[in-house]
Amino acid sequence: MIEWMQKHKKWLVVTIWISAIAFIGAGGFAWGVYDYSLSGNSVAKVGQISISKAEFAQAYQNEFDRRNYQQGGTLDEAQAKEMGLDEQVLRGLISNALIRNYALDLGLRVSDEEIAREISTGREYEALRTDGVFDLKKYDQFIASNGISKQYFEEQVQQQLLTQKILSLIFPQIITQAPLPITPLERESLSFGFALQDVVELSVIKGASIAIAPTQDELKSYWEEHKDSYQTPASYQVQMIVVPTKDQTYQDDELQKFYEQNYITQESKEIPESIKDQVVLAFQQQKARVEALKEYSKLQKSEQTHAKVQVITQDSTEYSQEILQALESSAKGTTLKPMPFGDDFITLKIVEKNAPKSRGFDEVRIQIQEEYIKSERLKQLHKLATARLETFNGQKIIARFPTQAEISTQRYTLGGLDFYTSMGLLQHIFDSHKSTNYAIMGENAFLFRIVSQSVSPMDSKDSYIDALVNQVKMELMTRVVFDFLEQRYKIKKFI
Repeated sequence: MIEWMQKHKKWLVVTIWISAIAFIGAGGFAWGVYDYSLSGNSVAKVGQISISKAEFAQAYQNEFDRRNYQQGGTLDEAQAKEMGLDEQVLRGLISNALIRNYALDLGLRVSDEEIAREISTGREYEALRTDGVFDLKKYDQFIASNGISKQYFEEQVQQQLLTQKILSLIFPQIITQAPLPITPLERESLSFGFALQDVVELSVIKGASIAIAPTQDELKSYWEEHKDSYQTPASYQVQMIVVPTKDQTYQDDELQKFYEQNYITQESKEIPESIKDQVVLAFQQQKARVEALKEYSKLQKSEQTHAKVQVITQDSTEYSQEILQALESSAKGTTLKPMPFGDDFITLKIVEKNAPKSRGFDEVRIQIQEEYIKSERLKQLHKLATARLETFNGQKIIARFPTQAEISTQRYTLGGLDFYTSMGLLQHIFDSHKSTNYAIMGENAFLFRIVSQSVSPMDSKDSYIDALVNQVKMELMTRVVFDFLEQRYKIKKFI
């Protein structure tokens, strides 16, 4: 009976778990502790979209900062690893990349005008406006304070808009926040499901208690087996021409004509002082783009003599993903058309392409030792958990669905564990088809035995139940879509 009930309620906790996590929030750019050397500049590739180290690092740091704030500044990297925060963030990025791949296949695109309109008028960017008008100085301050380039920020806005476009087609309820229709049977059924609770015997095996002391031979053997994963990033020797926007000269009458053609929405034709810098920059960029096209033509014909020779690596943070992907996908000898480079424009001719090379053992020894210890400790955790599973004695706890208040305040706990570990363990318990099982989370093993099960009645008219029914239905619809997308687009993870 317990096994049957476990099987039919396991999907319910997914909804609670999703409601407790908001992946990839807005915030400052930071590298955090993640700076992987695997597969050049990417941590994963989904279809035609690569997820860069920079994108992952920013997303990880944003999510870490958000949860650290929620926990009153007490979250550290060890706790983040234990809850599998890196895996959760990567899953969120992969899901987003699946959606964007499908959007691109459908022919959906985001224009420069749409990006500019979103930044200058979007609700999320009100802080960049003065008296309702986009303020270039505030924008520059925002970019500088976050330590990112304008290209990088605008790429993120582009991705956000592309995701919104496809979601509005697939799941208009997500964009409009309109509830799905709920039948009395659905409400009653889910009310019963959320009233289930288990008495569980729980024991924890701490990974830190397992000592691993690798020998030099073991580390070298591990390196030999995985050395293709420890590679230098691809690099490109290029001829480079940068056309600075600020160097573009203009006459006042030219600027006025540009303003009248592109900005006037009211009777007055005078350029407001509040946006004059913005208008000047846009006009100079237009002129810089024209000059860049002239330089491109010269470089393509090998007529350009003052091009700078530069080596660009695939993991560079100085160049945008657009530039790096163009270098990766183009052949030696190709001249790339001008692309934005900050406020300027850059033209590149590929002189040489250098494939990634395996790093030597001594160069990556520290990283190999850390990963070897982690791998061996995980193996030992599985062995110990399996050996103790039938005979362990643990603490008896109640495993039940959290209330809305416990989720919003993050006070829900299983056996004194922190909120996120408790939520993860609850999912494992409700996922299990066996009454006795174990779960590996982070660096620890959690052994559990379901002793008994009962039902505590809930009010099926509670608005909380309606919200949960709506979430469950959206989750099921979403799962169908993502099953389709996962079959359509190949997913490669490099971490």
